[in-house]
Amino acid sequence: QTATGWTSHLGRGTMVRSLYKMLLLAAVLLAAHADEDIEVEEVEGAERQLPSMLLYKKLTPSADFTVMSPINVTLTVFNKGPGKAHQIIVADDNWKSDKFIVVAGDNNFTLEYLEAGDSYSHDFTVKPIRKLYHRVRPAKMLYVLSPPSDAETLSLDGLTTHLSNSIGEMRVTPPKDNLEENLLLVGRVLTLNVIQTKSGWTVAAVLALIAIGAQLYFVGSTVMQKRRHLRALEDIKKL
Repeated sequence: QTATGWTSHLGRGTMVRSLYKMLLLAAVLLAAHADEDIEVEEVEGAERQLPSMLLYKKLTPSADFTVMSPINVTLTVFNKGPGKAHQIIVADDNWKSDKFIVVAGDNNFTLEYLEAGDSYSHDFTVKPIRKLYHRVRPAKMLYVLSPPSDAETLSLDGLTTHLSNSIGEMRVTPPKDNLEENLLLVGRVLTLNVIQTKSGWTVAAVLALIAIGAQLYFVGSTVMQKRRHLRALEDIKKL
């Protein structure tokens, strides 16, 4: 019985040690697998660096718009990084045909990609065709954060939307008359810059007409008075 007991005890000890070794090996394998998952996630995270995009819209000139005078529109795309942007689409549909005509360039463009830290500028020119007040709306940019694979196609669901800065309202006035501007300049010089505008000259002309009318009235009154005096003298002589 004693020998049998020792044999049974040794067998149980061997089983426990084997089970302990198996558990230890399983723990090591799980830890190694977890490390591999972390490394894969870190690599995927490095590959999935996202771009930070900015769209800036500029008008030249920025004020004093006149009918049929050219307005240059500049759209600049910035990628502040750290990732690359793909399939970039920029559209500026602010220039309706009943108000403006596009005379140079195109009001939309596309880029296959834009690297982190890079920028791209696009210009086109429009002309207002009539006098108006117009609200200049932001341009729109669409792009994807990562390129589609060969088996994928680009869809609107995968696009990110971004708007440019807002410029506000612009006023378009009739074209200026160069002769009128030159006459106003001469008038400013002659009056030592007292009269500067067309309305100022209108007021000055009215005042001048009133002064001339008053002068003519007084001169006429004086002449009539002298005539009456001469007639009175002639009448006296006849008597």
